[in-house]
Amino acid sequence: MKLTKFTHACVRLEKDGKVLLIDPGSFSEDAAFEKADAILVTHEHQDHLDVDRVAALDVPVYTNAGVAAQLTALGERVHVVEGGQSFEAAGFSVSAYGKDHAVILPEWGVPCENIGFLVDDAVYHPGDSFTQPDRAVHTNLVPISGPWFALPPAVEYARSIKSQQTVGIHDALLSPIGQSMFSRFLNADDRPYLGLAPGESTEID
Repeated sequence: MKLTKFTHACVRLEKDGKVLLIDPGSFSEDAAFEKADAILVTHEHQDHLDVDRVAALDVPVYTNAGVAAQLTALGERVHVVEGGQSFEAAGFSVSAYGKDHAVILPEWGVPCENIGFLVDDAVYHPGDSFTQPDRAVHTNLVPISGPWFALPPAVEYARSIKSQQTVGIHDALLSPIGQSMFSRFLNADDRPYLGLAPGESTEID
């Protein structure tokens, strides 16, 4: 399986001629959408969901009820899933985790629903949360910026999930200098950290 990172939180997975797109938002390059066979959306915020470009693709979308409410025009193409459920999307096996977006400010409460996705028991995307999967993974995608972000829980999240590598996501708010700092915090001898630039890829064994 090939993983390609696009701007911010968008990730494209390719396997056996099929393409699974995760969190294509308003910052995502058009190339991310090309030949997608299915889409996973963790939550409704525009940096993870570009409604118009998702609607333009005639492919199934798997997401939570909050996102589905914004995609009613897509009809039966939208499949509502919850944490604890497993399903298949474009030949990829997917398990969903969690329910809530991370808190931004306590007085705001939980901003919206959020589900993490584990694909082929190999790649885990938490969306805007530090919800952990219940098993080891090959590649753990680690958010590294955002209004809800804090460094200590991000480091604890990365350390708590047994993985072969971590990849930084949710990074559009950082300067190149800021992005380069995260290897210091997240890299480990048994769990190397990859700071992929948009369009860069890594192979998942």
